[in-house]
Amino acid sequence: MSIAKKAGKGFISLFYRNMLERVVGMLAMIVLARKLTPYDFGLVSITDVLLSLIAIFGTTGLAEFLVAYRKDDTEEIFKAAFWFNIVITVSIIALFLIAVPFWSDFQKDPRILNICGFSLAIFFFSQLQGIPKTWLNKDLRFDVQVKIQAPFILLIALGKVAAALAGFGVYSLLLPTIIIQPIQTILLYRAAKMPVGFKMYTHRWKEIYHYTKHLIGSGILSRLAEQGDKIILSKVFGLATLGIYNIAQQLADLITSQLVMVSNNILASVLPKYVDDKERFYTHYSNFLKLFSFLLFPVFGFLFVAAKPLITFIYGPQWMEAVLPMQVLLLYAIFRSVTSSYGSVMNAFHLNRESFKVTLLYTPFHLIASYAGSMLGVVGLAAGVVIVKSTFVNINIWQMMRAMGQPFINWYKNLAPYYVTTVIISAAVFFAARYTYFYSIAAPLVSIIVTGSVIAIAYYVVMIIFFREELNKLSAFIGALYPRSRSIFNFLFRI
Repeated sequence: MSIAKKAGKGFISLFYRNMLERVVGMLAMIVLARKLTPYDFGLVSITDVLLSLIAIFGTTGLAEFLVAYRKDDTEEIFKAAFWFNIVITVSIIALFLIAVPFWSDFQKDPRILNICGFSLAIFFFSQLQGIPKTWLNKDLRFDVQVKIQAPFILLIALGKVAAALAGFGVYSLLLPTIIIQPIQTILLYRAAKMPVGFKMYTHRWKEIYHYTKHLIGSGILSRLAEQGDKIILSKVFGLATLGIYNIAQQLADLITSQLVMVSNNILASVLPKYVDDKERFYTHYSNFLKLFSFLLFPVFGFLFVAAKPLITFIYGPQWMEAVLPMQVLLLYAIFRSVTSSYGSVMNAFHLNRESFKVTLLYTPFHLIASYAGSMLGVVGLAAGVVIVKSTFVNINIWQMMRAMGQPFINWYKNLAPYYVTTVIISAAVFFAARYTYFYSIAAPLVSIIVTGSVIAIAYYVVMIIFFREELNKLSAFIGALYPRSRSIFNFLFRI
């Protein structure tokens, strides 16, 4: 099977898994959001902040290093990485245990001690899963992972609902995952059939660290920026407000995070194979970018327009404060989705040091914007973050295009048909709904269905009438990735 077809099969498999996780998770949230309070969600979120900040010192960049590794001694480097991962994970756990009491005191809630214990167990097994997942990714065997993970996605979601109904409170967000993770870890190692052994190959650890050190540096700064706004928000307005911000962020990433995760897995595995031919590299990258934009932009338009009925239907009216922050965060989520391959491109060309420099400059601006914006509440913080992120995203775009030997403006030209179409349609539907008071009259579910249908039909009609050439290009790319899907695409768009 060709690399393109393997990538296409992998994309479908991972997309299926991630969408299953998202849909099942959303169904579970319909119950959880009505059983738990914003404070409960904020409590779990602030605990994850601590673990996230400490964990970044560990295995950031390890998967990227292994996927991009092109020498003949692959088996040996994976064995070295396995033990390197174990040692780093144990070190992180030790640091976490030292920091937990101080974190609990800082947040003034003793329940954080118990939540940290649960989070630590989840973290340990998720770290162990990294090596077999990367082994499978390197061979483009994404479907093997999906077969293992799909049943557990359902079990974890059902477990959370059962725990919430049984009265476990905030712990229902974590308890089922702790039970499932060890089983999933064992199955992943069995499926990968990756030789481990007891020899640690410590002489190879320096090589691993040399590649990952700039990624770790970038990761520390990025994580500090990402989690810094949550720390600021929790201290200025409290954990309940953080819970609302978290819900807004989750819905803004409703589809994006899943597709981004899929594309990054695929691109990180495929792009390094073309690094010696920049023209082919750019062709594959730009085709992925166009397909991504074609699929995602109308979804973003729908999420922005239907934010109010979505939050009311999924979480309940008590979460209405999350509507405006969600809409603001969606503005950046659009950029984030189509630049998510930044790391894959820079890593493929071994330009980790260049990406680190940009992150070094970005972090203080992000934190300053977060603090200044927080003076105006959740919406102000979200707006401040979006302005800074959107500015620096353009620097990332320039870096990627320079690495591929292409003009900066070509990046925006690739997106123009999908972006312009989505903006015009979404704006028309948004103002029509607002001035007819449609969302005030119709039930939330009806509002969601009508909004989604109108945007989808309008997008379909505009693409067929005005952008048939773009559809032909997408058809050819889909045919290379997943031939069976091309006939369906051609039938739908009359190609």
